[in-house]
Amino acid sequence: MPAKKRSFSLLFFLWPASLLAAFFIGRLSLSNDPSATYQASLLESSDKTESKSLTDIRYDTPPPEESAIAIEGIPDPLLQIRSAITESDPLKRMSLLTDAFSKLNKDNIMDGVALLDSMPDSQLKRQMEALLYNTWGKLDGPAAMEYVNSLEDTDSGGDRGRGGRGRGGRDGGGTVLRNSTAVMSGWAEVDPQNAVAYASENGDASARGGRNPLMLSAMQGWANTNIEGAINYAMTEIDTSSDQGGRGRGGGIENFLIARYVNEDPQAAGQWALSQSDPETRNDAIGTIARSMAGDSPQDAALWAQAISDPEAQSEALRGTASGWAREDPQAAMEWAMNIEDQTVSSQATRTALGTWAREDPYSASDYVIEMEPGATKDQAASTLSQSLIREDPEMALLWAESISDPALQTKTLAPITEGWMKKNPEQATEWINASNLPDETKQELLTPKKRKE
Repeated sequence: MPAKKRSFSLLFFLWPASLLAAFFIGRLSLSNDPSATYQASLLESSDKTESKSLTDIRYDTPPPEESAIAIEGIPDPLLQIRSAITESDPLKRMSLLTDAFSKLNKDNIMDGVALLDSMPDSQLKRQMEALLYNTWGKLDGPAAMEYVNSLEDTDSGGDRGRGGRGRGGRDGGGTVLRNSTAVMSGWAEVDPQNAVAYASENGDASARGGRNPLMLSAMQGWANTNIEGAINYAMTEIDTSSDQGGRGRGGGIENFLIARYVNEDPQAAGQWALSQSDPETRNDAIGTIARSMAGDSPQDAALWAQAISDPEAQSEALRGTASGWAREDPQAAMEWAMNIEDQTVSSQATRTALGTWAREDPYSASDYVIEMEPGATKDQAASTLSQSLIREDPEMALLWAESISDPALQTKTLAPITEGWMKKNPEQATEWINASNLPDETKQELLTPKKRKE
């Protein structure tokens, strides 16, 4: 009996000791399990603070993509750019880069340029470069232009942006010009006056067929935020501030901007044109708007023109409508123009429509006039055709002029043709006049143009 009691008491002693040993063995095993250690560390960190950043936790595996482009909950544009460069999906890459560029500032824009430069050359890289330089132009246009001009033009044999033809991409093409125009567009959105002043001083109209590419980009950027201000500047200042290759008021830039305005908001564009105080500016704007409107909806353009109360402005609008309509449907434009109630306006619109048609397709226009009934309208149409064909087909121009039945209109139509001809080849011109079926009085006037009454 004493022995049994001893074994029972020993078991009673060993049982809690075994439990204690099992506890320590379990803790030792747990400490050697990486996943358990990770879970324990998460529990421990959550006890300390719930607001701790993801970047403060040590991961045994790479963190998710979202955490790679954020520091303390704020997206880092440079990390976004790095992430985008390695992104295989081109659409996602473009989205990441676009978003990252919008967050750059003056302090880190150069870092963004360096990161983007590490991308392999591609169409996407060139597109993103343009967007990045446009962003830089908004942040600091002068600094961006200075940097771009310091780069080598990789698209044109390594010529320096400042060498040869000068600054601002005057080399006529390539990387420097592309990036310069991107900078100018962004710069003009936030500081149009200084941007266009730079473009006027540093751009070169001879590089792109008589049109200053820096000025064109600056005006486009300005139009993004104030299209009426951009148009007003183009119509009143560009012809005196920069060489536009003889394209008239604004070098043709104003036509581009007005057409854009009509496309974006035709009603506002029309109101703006009619509000111009300078008659010449107003008429130019009205004519351009009517032409642009007629290209999309000739009926709307005609209604707009006919609703204008000022006779001179209405006349400009109707002629503009005829011109724009004739580019799309010349025969319909002719029928509309000839049926305008005011005969003077009708005659002007008809000449405009026919002249546009003749420049586009002279032979179809000629066939149309041939079918017209003889009379004053046909004579006027023949005169318009003759004037439109002088450069393209002088012989046909002479034939149409010769067919005019009204002697006064015939002489008026033939005079500019024969005067130029007499200067170039007087013998040939004189021979043609004498051999023609023209009235003797008309022949005499053409042979002695200095004595001809205007």
